[in-house]
Amino acid sequence: MAMRKAWWVWLGLCLSACALADADPVVLTVSGKIGRFTDAKRGVYQFRDSDLAKLRQLSFRTATSWTPMVTFSGPLVKDILAKADAKGSMVRVLAINYYRYDIAVSELNSRNVVLARRIDNKPFDVAHYGPLWLMYPLPEMPDAEKGPPLDAKLVWQVEALEVM
Repeated sequence: MAMRKAWWVWLGLCLSACALADADPVVLTVSGKIGRFTDAKRGVYQFRDSDLAKLRQLSFRTATSWTPMVTFSGPLVKDILAKADAKGSMVRVLAINYYRYDIAVSELNSRNVVLARRIDNKPFDVAHYGPLWLMYPLPEMPDAEKGPPLDAKLVWQVEALEVM
């Protein structure tokens, strides 16, 4: 009987540990030409949502081709790249759905581009554009730069940045 009780206690502890580990999962992996790593063996810098939350957050209100007027909030991409000590000139933005888009680091640094974690102060979920959405400050963008070419850069379901 004591052995059975010990087994149940062990199982409960294991399940609790798994639940705690998943409470703040990795939501973004930065790889490629970077100089700082959270996992040097794999050559990556991984961010949990709590890590991204510690970075300076920028919010702006805008409508997109897919949303009504909403507030997007998240860290600046340039701050994420700085945290990983990015050394390349291009960033490949990779999405869960295999979409990818290459953007010059100079463009990401010169604009207030965020990796949005929140929409109207609520976290994204995978079914609705999450966990992260690369968002340009559309209200600040010149009209000549708006439209389909800019829409192509607004990558949702972002899971990784590869610095090239």
